[in-house]
Amino acid sequence: MSQEKVDAYKKEKKGRKARLAKQKRNKMIAKIVSLVVLVAVCGFAGWRVYASKHPAQVAATEITDEATPTADEPIEVEAEGDDATEATDETATDDAAEDSAETDASTESND
Repeated sequence: MSQEKVDAYKKEKKGRKARLAKQKRNKMIAKIVSLVVLVAVCGFAGWRVYASKHPAQVAATEITDEATPTADEPIEVEAEGDDATEATDETATDDAAEDSAETDASTESND
């Protein structure tokens, strides 16, 4: 062997341990980053499939200009007491009965 080859071999051997450690570390970082990206992509895809199969429930409450008081109009407050709670309970029961009747009617029309 020529002296140039011997010097090149000694230089390569001297930095071999550090170079191999750096390569090993870079491979591990690449694997971890790839795994995180893969999990994120799969999670997003799964979420999109779930969202398309289970659409969000749309709130039936709509806010109109009539419902919000303006500064010119006085705010009316309902009277407190047993009469107010009874009226609210009756309204809730009537609303529930109407909702179930509408649901039954729409189910029968789809069949």
